[in-house]
Amino acid sequence: CPMEPNNNYEQEIDLKDLMFAVLRKWRPIIVIAVVFAVLLGALKTVKGIRQLGDEEYVKKNQDTYVMNLDQYNSTKGRLEKEIENLQQNIESQQEYKDHSILMNINPYDEYVETATFYISTDYAIMPGMMYQNPNTATSILKAYMSIAQNGEMYNYVLGKMNNKIGIRYLKELVKIVPDYDNNMLDITVIGDTRKTASDVMGYIKDSIASSKDSITEAIGEHENNLVDESQFVTVDLELDKTQTEFSANMDQLDISLKQKTKELSELAEPKNNLLSKGSVLKSAVKYAVLGGVLGAFIAVFFLCVAFLMSDKLVNEKELKRRYGIMVLGVFRRNDKKRAFGFVDKWLDKMEGVSGREMEDSRTFEVVAANALNYMEQDRAADVILVGTVETEKLEQVRAGLASMLGAAALSVGGNLGKDASAIKKAAACDAVILVEQRGGSLFGGIEQELDLVRSLGKKVIGCIVL
Repeated sequence: CPMEPNNNYEQEIDLKDLMFAVLRKWRPIIVIAVVFAVLLGALKTVKGIRQLGDEEYVKKNQDTYVMNLDQYNSTKGRLEKEIENLQQNIESQQEYKDHSILMNINPYDEYVETATFYISTDYAIMPGMMYQNPNTATSILKAYMSIAQNGEMYNYVLGKMNNKIGIRYLKELVKIVPDYDNNMLDITVIGDTRKTASDVMGYIKDSIASSKDSITEAIGEHENNLVDESQFVTVDLELDKTQTEFSANMDQLDISLKQKTKELSELAEPKNNLLSKGSVLKSAVKYAVLGGVLGAFIAVFFLCVAFLMSDKLVNEKELKRRYGIMVLGVFRRNDKKRAFGFVDKWLDKMEGVSGREMEDSRTFEVVAANALNYMEQDRAADVILVGTVETEKLEQVRAGLASMLGAAALSVGGNLGKDASAIKKAAACDAVILVEQRGGSLFGGIEQELDLVRSLGKKVIGCIVL
């Protein structure tokens, strides 16, 4: 019975076949790549030489580069200065945060001590006297305030505390408010612990007491009477707001530093595009490489398109997939010796072709054995060789195969699509064997032959691939 084609066949793209079909064209790919490299490199060289001789163009480029370089240096210097200032501010703020008692007080658990002093003198109004003695109470109160403001009082406190904290951080804990109308001095001390507030307030009292003699000598007799004092724990929302704003300011400094650092790192120095023989040569080489890559890509693209659009028999496996034809044997390629042939042999090994190829004599034996198996009981049949290859190749196959088929009569039919005598021989025979050429036979011609064989009701034993 004739062999039926696979009518449900859908053409599949074998990526391996596609890859090796492209790789085997490595010579034209390299040639095209070199041509593109030379063309682009030459064009860039000619253009560069012309520009190099254009004084106006060279001067314009020089001015542009100098302007861009000045702008770059100015921007870089500004960013470096801003980063330096930000780093110093952050370090200063961090140092303040680490040492400041105020910034480490819990505003919802703030220890407070207060004290109120009254400054009294022997001043009295003398009735009936035009001349009255001056009231020195206000001057004395101002003297105490002066001692506080010029730091003498704080230095006294720090000395008593063995300078455990700085004067800056001590002043943040103390608030002194004078009441000149009533000759009173209100003092408030806050602290992170009760002991801190109590110690500072105690030393301030000592300082006021120790200052009395010097003020008396300078201004006049008086008494600095402690009229009220208290100790308590309170919630200080103003301090909470101050601490929150301080933290937000530090966060903003960190953000600004990161932004400026990133801006500096992304600042690119302008390229020196001033033309010289060296730069022209460098640019030409760059464009030559680009041209080579572009040329190779274009060549590969068109080779892929040609492979996908081609109707030629590339791989014998396609005969089985398309038409269900048994491949009786595959003869090795008789490629001509070419330069760098070792590359072709290496590709054969990668594709797994070289190991399967045999000598022609062994291939004929394999073909004969397969043909006898597929002929089954019809081993005395009249068999003809048909195919889209030249008649001379059909004769060569017949000569090598005839003596190995036993009682079967083997003859050359020809091309069923072009030779009328081949059609007559096919009508008179019992079975046919197709002979096709890799890279030469077209699927359209093979299908035409198979259609004719099926219409004649003849059996297709298989196909020999050259």
